[in-house]
Amino acid sequence: MTTHLDRNRDIVRSFVAAWNDRDFDRFDDLMAEGAVLAVSGGTFPCDPAGTRAIAVEWTAAFPDWRFDLRALVAEGDLVVAHMPYRGTFTHPLMGLAPTGQAAEVDEMVIFRIRDGRIAEAWEVYDEAGMWRQLGVAPAGV
Repeated sequence: MTTHLDRNRDIVRSFVAAWNDRDFDRFDDLMAEGAVLAVSGGTFPCDPAGTRAIAVEWTAAFPDWRFDLRALVAEGDLVVAHMPYRGTFTHPLMGLAPTGQAAEVDEMVIFRIRDGRIAEAWEVYDEAGMWRQLGVAPAGV
């Protein structure tokens, strides 16, 4: 018997697969209208269009970008994902010139699932470590 926790974990698995498969149209079914992403730099829209824009920008800069979904923990309407990523910085990003260097970055994301879609997400990752591995020093890091 599939529980709501199983369904919520499956939504996050599908989100990670959409990134890894470059199937960004899948965000139309996964992301809620008005969804937001909170990271250390602020809060950003992560509705279908916002998530697609983020994914397109980052996978253009890191064509070999890949998440490694290592763990999912679900409780209530939350799913916590340990999902480190790796990629090689080969195209400009945020005004920074590519270095050709690769990075492996640890990341944890807490997703809130509402009505079968991701409504909120809180992301924590080693941003400073990522930029160091890539050989760049953006302002504020």
